[in-house]
Amino acid sequence: MTENARAAVRIVLVTPRGQSLQDWQARLIDRIAADPRFDFVGQIEGEGRRADPAPSPVLRMVLAGERALMHRRIRPYDTGPARRLLDSLVNRAPAQADLALALSTGALSDGQLAAVGHGEWSVTFSGAADPSWIGAARDIHGAETVDVDIIARSADHPSARVVRRAGYNPKPGAVLTGAFVAEKSVLLMLRALWDLAAGRAPDRPAPLPLAAPAVPGVTASLGYAAQFARIALRKLREESRTRQGRARVYWRLASGTGALADLSLTSAARLPALTHTMADPFLFHDDGSDWLFYEAMNADDGDGWIAAARLVGDGLETPVTALARPYHLSFPFVFRDGGDIYMMPETCQSQRLEVWRATRFPTDWVLHATAFEGQHLADSSLFKAQDGQWWLLTNLSDHHAFQDHSSELYLFAVDGPDLTSIVAHPDNPVAIGADHARNAGAIIRQDGRLFRPSQNNSFGVYGYGLNLMEISRLDATAFDESLIRRFTPADRPGITGIHHLSVAGDRYVFDWSGQ
Repeated sequence: MTENARAAVRIVLVTPRGQSLQDWQARLIDRIAADPRFDFVGQIEGEGRRADPAPSPVLRMVLAGERALMHRRIRPYDTGPARRLLDSLVNRAPAQADLALALSTGALSDGQLAAVGHGEWSVTFSGAADPSWIGAARDIHGAETVDVDIIARSADHPSARVVRRAGYNPKPGAVLTGAFVAEKSVLLMLRALWDLAAGRAPDRPAPLPLAAPAVPGVTASLGYAAQFARIALRKLREESRTRQGRARVYWRLASGTGALADLSLTSAARLPALTHTMADPFLFHDDGSDWLFYEAMNADDGDGWIAAARLVGDGLETPVTALARPYHLSFPFVFRDGGDIYMMPETCQSQRLEVWRATRFPTDWVLHATAFEGQHLADSSLFKAQDGQWWLLTNLSDHHAFQDHSSELYLFAVDGPDLTSIVAHPDNPVAIGADHARNAGAIIRQDGRLFRPSQNNSFGVYGYGLNLMEISRLDATAFDESLIRRFTPADRPGITGIHHLSVAGDRYVFDWSGQ
């Protein structure tokens, strides 16, 4: 049977009596209900229960205070449609379903598992069923990422096993972290369900399920509250400085020469600071000159623009404004196709993808093409494969409460810079995880190999580190890449982050944060 002819996966929801529907659960139910590959056939209470630690009274009080401060930063979701759908589903035996979804602490008993073909799937957040408190746990606060697992149990494999795992960059505080990873779990679960509906099995060994962290006691809860207060005060001071036009210098550029395999952050020379902020550098060679395009910003943290300067040795000539718009611009991916030069900057604030064509390089450009109207895309780039196929790699934000671009990579087959034909890859998102999904520059071709610079957003830091991913397969049916090298602040003492790399021949440029 072909994928298009497959019968819909019949899903029963495991919902304990009296359960209140959380935003992320409602969003997941709505997304599944709207997908013809799936069919909700009922809901049951389940005869089992997932063991899950509960926050202590002191921690609940701390989180209640934090929630009162942070609730405006979390956009509420309308749970009404999902609630009405649940109310319309009658209790049915699991035998009438292919898969049971347990979105809370309810679970199927061993006897019930035997009646469901694909068993039961559930979600854990660093091993816990409830994400609301995990950011306050000593083992999680300050961790590299918060790992979200899709857990499967079946009659053949009654012990929990991981179907999919992804790590997400923690937010400041447990409340934002909990809401963030909960929303992230929606897309992770959907990706696993899409694979199930298509008959695709995981192609990598499954990791072991995580154990939930210890619930903070009284002393640890009060210590967490004090730490959160310090973070909040520091954030307020930074926002005050920005309003006064005194935002701290964040991104700077450095340049070096050498083979990609020997790329060194330490030996690279610091480029002169031509604007308050310089980030997202792209090298481009034209008419005998090496040009450096970059995102430029002032100290008031207003909208960025695209600047360009000739790179001469370890110095930059006087920059020019390449492109400025009444909205923020960054990630100036510049490329050539035939006799034309194009730029595809990040234009997330305009809620579309834009391609500009140079009429007088590097200062005059005309809008050439647009796509993805009404969507939020970040850090997009194009490249043409050896078979002539153009590919677009981009970081879409497919979310409701949080506009995040750092955790999912999307791939599209396109017809080139005209963007008149756009076909989504069947494995989208082709990469999930804050430690490797977001683009950190254009595709690098060397010796017949393809490398994708990617960001490592972890430890609660945007732009903490940089990866070199090697693409081993990219075609209409599959995308595979693996980590070749990882750079962190330890590779250049004194910096706090690195999040972009551009390579042209034996020259490379990267951006870094710190003093």
